[in-house]
Amino acid sequence: MGLQTSLGAADLHIHSVWSDGMATVPEILAHAEAGTDLDVIAIADHDQVGGALEAVEWCAGRPGGRLQAVVGTEISAAWGRHVLGLFFAAPYPTAPFPRFRSLEETISRVHDAGGVVVLPHPFSILVPSVGQRALAGLLRPAGDGAGRPAGLAALQGMEVCSGVVGGRKLESELRRLNARKWHLATVGSSDAHHLAQIGAARTRFPGRSPLDLRRAIAERTAEARWGPAGGVGPGEHARQAWRSLVVKPVREVRAAVRRG
Repeated sequence: MGLQTSLGAADLHIHSVWSDGMATVPEILAHAEAGTDLDVIAIADHDQVGGALEAVEWCAGRPGGRLQAVVGTEISAAWGRHVLGLFFAAPYPTAPFPRFRSLEETISRVHDAGGVVVLPHPFSILVPSVGQRALAGLLRPAGDGAGRPAGLAALQGMEVCSGVVGGRKLESELRRLNARKWHLATVGSSDAHHLAQIGAARTRFPGRSPLDLRRAIAERTAEARWGPAGGVGPGEHARQAWRSLVVKPVREVRAAVRRG
C-alpha cells in the first residue's frame, strides 16, 4: 500500500471591497484562515489587481501560516464575458488588464504575463459568462493541426462548481461536456462577495501549496467540490447589489476622469 498524498483545498474566486465584495482583504484572509479549512485563496476582483497584491503581502507577513494567496483577477473581456487570470508570479501585474478585448486577446495577455486562465461560471445566463459556442471556438484546433490556437496555452480550467446563483444546476452538464469534449481542469470556486460564502465551492488538489495547485490544474488532477456555506440575508444581498450596480461603477468613472 502506497503513501497517501494529502489533499489541499482552494477557493480561487473571491471578491473584496476593491471591486464589489463586502469585506476588506484582511477581513477575508482572517476569516479564511480561522473559519475555513482552505489552504490557498485568490482575491480575484473585477478588473482590479490591488486586492490580490494586498492578499499576497498579508500572507507573506505571516510566515509559517497555513493560508497562502495567489495573484488573480477577473477580467471583463468582449461583451463583458468574464475570464479569471491566476497564478501570476513576481514581478506581479500592478495595473488591471485592458477591458472588453476579444477572448483570444485577453487569454493571450494573461499567458504573456505568466498566468493561466480558468473560465468562471461558464454558461451562466445570470452573470456575463463564456458560452458553449465561444468555448468551442477557443479550443478549436489550429488549421495546421498543431493543436490549440497560438496564445491559448493559458486556458487550463473551468469552474464546474460555482457559487453563483444557479451554479449547482449547471454542474452536471459542465462535467459531462468537459469529460467528453474539452478535458479542462475542473475547478470549484465560491465567487464569494460575503465572508459567509467563502469556501462554499472549492478545488481539492494533491498537496497544500500554490505550486501544488497550479501543477494539479495543469495535470488535470484538481477536482471541483462543494463546501459548507453560511447564510447571507436579503439585506446583505441588497447592499452588495447596490455596491455592484452603483458604488463600483461611480468609483470607476471617477478614477477614469482623474486618469484622463
